[in-house]
Amino acid sequence: MGQGMKDNPGILHDIRTIRDIEAALNEAETFIEQVRNHKVRLTLDKGVYSVSRDDMAKIADLISTLEKSGKALDGAITYLRDIMAYDETTRMFSRRYIFHLLEKELYRAKRYNSSFAIMVLELDPIEGGVTGADETYLVAEAAREIRKFVRESDSPGRTSERTFMILLPETDAKGAKILAERIRKAIDRKYDLSTGKTPMTVSGAIINGADPRLDDMAALLYVMDQKLGEARDKGPNIIVG
Repeated sequence: MGQGMKDNPGILHDIRTIRDIEAALNEAETFIEQVRNHKVRLTLDKGVYSVSRDDMAKIADLISTLEKSGKALDGAITYLRDIMAYDETTRMFSRRYIFHLLEKELYRAKRYNSSFAIMVLELDPIEGGVTGADETYLVAEAAREIRKFVRESDSPGRTSERTFMILLPETDAKGAKILAERIRKAIDRKYDLSTGKTPMTVSGAIINGADPRLDDMAALLYVMDQKLGEARDKGPNIIVG
């Protein structure tokens, strides 16, 4: 089930991105070298500094190069953020980035007394197990179903090999539970794997952002882990509130 690079848009995207980053950084390096080489002289005459015509030309050249290099650096930073924030298999935010968003949402909720909820979902174990391309396929299919239900304001992310987290701003626990049940039912079906049709389900939990235990990120992650553990114990194919 192998794919060539030309058939894998994710690999090609990464290659193009890395090349763009290298080009942007090279432009910035060129500017730094020009700054080092351009010797601009200021002449003091009766308390007023003056610059020769040739030196003014050097300054104008540096300003032009600086503008180009600044855009190049902005581009490089954008590309780097794209790589850090993106999970290719699920087309969701990466673990690092979704936790970054979660920390910001926790801070915002404490400061402005706003509401939010967190949904965590995990693929249930499959009898006989799945590995390799089959497992990747199931993860991608689960993610595809999740993406159908999330709003533009929601932030879905992949937090481990078989686990997802959806950050739901301005959402209470009741609304999050209703959404989670819809996702659970959508995923609950049989999938065509190399070994034949295989059923897949998910279990998950809802964390209320208003939970008084959520003092900081460490406490929030602890509560999330406890809730997901409860779902594993009561599952499979269940959402706990």
